[in-house]
Amino acid sequence: MTVFWRYWLLQVPGWGVLVALLALAHHYVALPRVWAFAIFGAWLLKDWAIYPVLKKHYELRAEAPTDTLLGKHGVAEQPLRPRGYVRLRGELWLADVGDGSPVEPEEEVVVEAVEGLTLRVKRVE
Repeated sequence: MTVFWRYWLLQVPGWGVLVALLALAHHYVALPRVWAFAIFGAWLLKDWAIYPVLKKHYELRAEAPTDTLLGKHGVAEQPLRPRGYVRLRGELWLADVGDGSPVEPEEEVVVEAVEGLTLRVKRVE
């Protein structure tokens, strides 16, 4: 299913609620039918107008958020022998040195893999 159809199909329940409210307003408050159709049309135009803004939020992500860390550079906050903490994009991550060689504090490392919430890193030469 495309993003376009996913967006529009998820709007249908809101349209149902709107139609029910407009029908009740027509019946109990004597809202003219023309106004009910105009309000419903304006609602559709609103959904159409904000689609380009919301489009990216309806895309399905095939990759995990941690996959974006692969290849990123960070700095060791403490000695990695073989485990310790690395600062990456302003966050502290538990890291494990992939090749087993120790990394000293303030040395730059690169992320080779992500295993759960632990990064496997190696020293940047």
